[in-house]
Amino acid sequence: MSAEHLTERESLTRTFLDLGPQAPTILPGWDAEDLLEHLLLREGAPHLIAGRKLPGPWRAAAGRELERRRAAPWQERVERFRTGPGRWSLAGRVDALSGQGELLIHHEDLRRAQDGWQPRRLSAERTADAWRSVGLMAPLAMRVRADVTLVSPVGGRRLRSRGAVGALRVHGEPLELLLWVSGRDDVARVRIHGDEAALRALGEGRRGL
Repeated sequence: MSAEHLTERESLTRTFLDLGPQAPTILPGWDAEDLLEHLLLREGAPHLIAGRKLPGPWRAAAGRELERRRAAPWQERVERFRTGPGRWSLAGRVDALSGQGELLIHHEDLRRAQDGWQPRRLSAERTADAWRSVGLMAPLAMRVRADVTLVSPVGGRRLRSRGAVGALRVHGEPLELLLWVSGRDDVARVRIHGDEAALRALGEGRRGL
């Protein structure tokens, strides 16, 4: 099967195996191992994410379990990710409905931290997934006092803002717009047009969940 027709999970699995646990990501302070741990906990053990933030014995117990998980060989942990979330995983069900937006974004967090990276050529199915994720994520992720129109080769989406001071148009491929909506300005390849007030509002606003 060609790379462009792999599922996003399988494609990310192969990237994890190719790059190894110490590969950098664009996320401050995170390497590939941190990213993989985040995905595994999100899908299969969200209680440990919460446990790390609790005081006393709960935090200590969560820490011990996290250390035990990290002691497993890298390939074993990657294969666990490849298997996917269980049928009762809330994160898995959200991803299935949202077009795998979390996996698409985090795959690029890893890919685009490597020297010489280039945008991927996504299949029509993955492109549709990315565009669906844009539609679901943008209203939640964007807090900008400007009306924003997202323009891609597969369509457009307009986001109105209460108290807008101007209007922006952001052009790009669906995956690039997904990265931009999530606040990954340093790597998202988009073109932004707008009046001065709207551009200032963009700089003052925020994006991301």
